[in-house]
Amino acid sequence: MPKVFQPAEVGISRFVIDISGVLAGFASLGIAYSMSRFFPKFQDKNNSYHHGFTFWVYSIPILGLVLLSVVLLISGPSILNLLKDGGSNTTNYIHVILPLTVIMLFTVVTEQYCAQFGRIVVVNILRENGLRLINLILIVLAWNAVISFNQFLVWLLISYLAVLLVDIMYLFSINPLSFRPDFGFIKNHNFIKNDFFAFSGITILGSFGPLIITRSDYFSVSIAGGDKLLGVYSTALSIAIMTELPKRVILPLLQPIISKLIHEEKWAELKEVVGKGNINQVLIGMFILLGLWFNADSIYSLMPNGELYKSGKFVILILGIAKLIELFSILPGIVINNSPYYRWNLVVIAVWLFAIFMTYHLAVPIWGINGTALGVAAGYASFAVLNTIIVYKYYKIHWLDISWIKILILFLTMLVIHHFVPYFENVWLNIFVRSIALVSLFAGLVFGLKLSKDLNNTAMQLIKGKFRWF
Repeated sequence: MPKVFQPAEVGISRFVIDISGVLAGFASLGIAYSMSRFFPKFQDKNNSYHHGFTFWVYSIPILGLVLLSVVLLISGPSILNLLKDGGSNTTNYIHVILPLTVIMLFTVVTEQYCAQFGRIVVVNILRENGLRLINLILIVLAWNAVISFNQFLVWLLISYLAVLLVDIMYLFSINPLSFRPDFGFIKNHNFIKNDFFAFSGITILGSFGPLIITRSDYFSVSIAGGDKLLGVYSTALSIAIMTELPKRVILPLLQPIISKLIHEEKWAELKEVVGKGNINQVLIGMFILLGLWFNADSIYSLMPNGELYKSGKFVILILGIAKLIELFSILPGIVINNSPYYRWNLVVIAVWLFAIFMTYHLAVPIWGINGTALGVAAGYASFAVLNTIIVYKYYKIHWLDISWIKILILFLTMLVIHHFVPYFENVWLNIFVRSIALVSLFAGLVFGLKLSKDLNNTAMQLIKGKFRWF
């Protein structure tokens, strides 16, 4: 996107997408979290009706949209400008933000529903690859002056709608569903209703924390430098966020499994599933981050006007590390969400917020946008520590062993090696050589140290020509 648009436009486009996601999360009333918690209680293996679960999955977000609409009608422009930087240009894009919020809301709901049936690959490909391909096409059109920046946003909205429609068709193809409610089932299982209201109430209260957390770094950067600096930061973020790609695939698959294991009180299996998921997510994310860091200079060199954005180089590394910490801690967080101790989430969010804003206060005046990224990392670190403590307190389960010391040493070693891999004037040669060095060293060390049985098995299947996804 920096190849086509000015830094201010990049910042605005990032804002439109991010704020729509935040508002969609608020309007969901926690259904994305509660779905995996309650589906095992509604599930009927002999009937795809599932006691009217589909009705609740889609009607609760509609209620959330009604509540969100009321809030936005009363003070929508003020909220949007506050979340941006107090400027006046954010309300110019409300015609894109509102429908995009609705589309993102039902996309998340549909994807999570697909995950309950263990079918997430197709919807992930649509979201990750389909949207990226459409985005690339739109950027090419903008590059050739076929569409303007405002038209780019409108067509981006249409692409999100297309993905939603395909997701819905896919959901109904894998499991015929009915929107007919089953109030009798709820009446006969009163504990579900009580648990749902309690869990949703805590989730809604807790959603204000992520709402602030999600926008806090943009707010911090905007205050320091406005849309231009926000464009630099958001460009670095759009690169670093690739580190969390394994979460987008593994988390939807494991979330319903974790919920089911907790429901059936299979603690040994729970420890094994979460342990493997943690290591696999972190190692894959670490490989992606190292690939980005090894080639960061080349990435900026390939951007026309890349020098305008290169000041965000270290933001890539710091935010990437923050994402690695998130990958380590998110599955224990899912354990808490699906346990009777989910109320601890409010404490976790409060400490998370404190860690972020205290770091902003101390680091931003000294290091600017790098200090903002450091605040994000500090927040995820507090999130990881508290999640680990809470799970151990109630279940006497933890996932800390010698493997994590090896993984930390591996990461630090690769960062040191990065400085000794030669640079070449030819950008493509530079990317090729440095990427080959990374792949050979990192993959060899991960395989040799036997850090992940799953990844080692996958490597052996590749070597033998018998590869399959786990």
